Amino acid sequence: MKKSLFITLLLGVCVFNAHAQTKSNLQAGLRLGLPFGGTARYFLNDANGLEAIAGGYAHTFTVTALYEHYFDLSALTTEGFAWFIGGGAHMGSRETDGNVKFIGGVDGIAGIDYTFPTFPLNLSLDWKPAIHFNTSSDLADFAISVRYTFGRR
Repeated sequence: MKKSLFITLLLGVCVFNAHAQTKSNLQAGLRLGLPFGGTARYFLNDANGLEAIAGGYAHTFTVTALYEHYFDLSALTTEGFAWFIGGGAHMGSRETDGNVKFIGGVDGIAGIDYTFPTFPLNLSLDWKPAIHFNTSSDLADFAISVRYTFGRR
């Protein structure tokens, strides 16, 4: 599983890094929570981004793709602070009663986000409920993500 996670993150970094960077477009790092694993985020512009998450928990492994819309809070708080909301889909596998079963479904996501203005680090806290089509849903998935921001010094 660790090997699959590493390969997924490496491919994501290579694909995302091939694009031009306008707003420090690429961020990649660890997701500490449910699911635990890797996260990579690519900003299309200042308000819209795509996130990929590969992670595992409780005999479950999923790969998730999300669209996220960001609302800048810099004018009210500090530079680099925002909140976001979005959605997407996931697929993966879950072991139950000794049997491995394919799972798929839809996800929502909402959270707060902070990108350090002078240091290449991003932190976010999110809630990511997942509704599976063929097994019990995971509605209490919270995590903190720590990402390196490429192209920022």
